[in-house]
Amino acid sequence: MKSYVALFVFFFLVSCKQPTLDKSAPRDLSLDSLNLAQMIMDREEAMIQKNIEVAISQFSEDVTWINSQGYYFEGKEEVIKFHEMLVSRDSLDYYYKAGKPRIRIIDSSTALVYYSWKMFWFRKEIPTDTTKKEIGLMTLSAKIINDQWKWVAVTNQHTPWFYEDIDPVTID
Repeated sequence: MKSYVALFVFFFLVSCKQPTLDKSAPRDLSLDSLNLAQMIMDREEAMIQKNIEVAISQFSEDVTWINSQGYYFEGKEEVIKFHEMLVSRDSLDYYYKAGKPRIRIIDSSTALVYYSWKMFWFRKEIPTDTTKKEIGLMTLSAKIINDQWKWVAVTNQHTPWFYEDIDPVTID
């Protein structure tokens, strides 16, 4: 009987133990928002300059990407191939612009980022001849990996308009 009482007291004391608090400094979420916004600006500049190395450096190794035509790319190597295809066309070039990102911090290591983009394709020999106008909305899922934000999932969709800002709407 004494062993049961001792066991009960032991479990009671263990269950009453105060949880240890994480003594590390809390993340500054406003700084995270600024970092994520800077990543979008860096991506925009990389796409304009056709600097795939910079654009791809933001992605995790296991990133997934769904482009605006619905093609699903899995892994950083496939996303690299997709981006290389965009910048290495023989007869076409593009003009690229990103809108202001809308950032939603989910928790200290997860965020969603939305931004409008446009990619106007033109013939290299006649830059004034726009052959195709693509406009869309990009949704990026970000995670902290090794103390750095990385894009882990991207989905693109075509939209009829380019939005400089993404503002919430209400249905009346």
